[in-house]
Amino acid sequence: MSLKIAFSWLVESLRGLDNLKDLRVLDQGAVHVTIKQPTFDEEIMIYVLAGELSTGFVKKTLNANTARDVHTLFILSPDLITEDGRSALRSDALKLVLTAHGGRVYIYQIEGRSIGVVPVAIDRQWQLSYGQAVDLGQLSGDYATFNDKYLLGVRKVAGFSAFEQHGYHHSAGEDYSPPRPAASADPLWSAYDLLGVNLTASEDEVKRAYRSKARQHHPDLDTSPDATTKMQAINEAYAKIMKRFEVSL
Repeated sequence: MSLKIAFSWLVESLRGLDNLKDLRVLDQGAVHVTIKQPTFDEEIMIYVLAGELSTGFVKKTLNANTARDVHTLFILSPDLITEDGRSALRSDALKLVLTAHGGRVYIYQIEGRSIGVVPVAIDRQWQLSYGQAVDLGQLSGDYATFNDKYLLGVRKVAGFSAFEQHGYHHSAGEDYSPPRPAASADPLWSAYDLLGVNLTASEDEVKRAYRSKARQHHPDLDTSPDATTKMQAINEAYAKIMKRFEVSL
């Protein structure tokens, strides 16, 4: 469920960028954007991934997009890279993503009212260092050179050009917890708050919360003078959240 929330937030945020020329949602978790750079345009495919990270998908995606002159960016669910928040899960697929993004991966984090994309550096001992949330407006194309049994040569990738401005926090301490995203509140937070659910609530949880609020504030049952206004606000909040669960193709 977090994937849908993070992906919807990402699409909404990208649509608000000043340098966005075009955006097309191709599937749940896959969006194609065209970014206006000072002297040229860049096409970037962004994949928000959860559940499984396979070498076949990473390899196929990088090859296909590069052949089409399109850059590739992977944004991963935190549980695809670590179980304890300190050390990385070792896999060939993660190694490919690390090579693609210069020794780091990008993950999405949902913390309280905020959602952000956070860079995570992984060292040779597979220890994690978390950066601050990136500025989506710095999205740009890049190149990565591969030299392993899965990929050879240069592939077109993407990242955030102001990345090095973000400091890292190493995960060695016992009381360590990943940093909160330095991002603005989710624009739908007020809708979630009105229904009394958090940002990671499932579709069924949202529906149950809506029915409960509707029974409480329906004008036929609520005798307060502002019952109609309350019910209208609840209906609008519910409609906004449910739209987030839709896949726009």
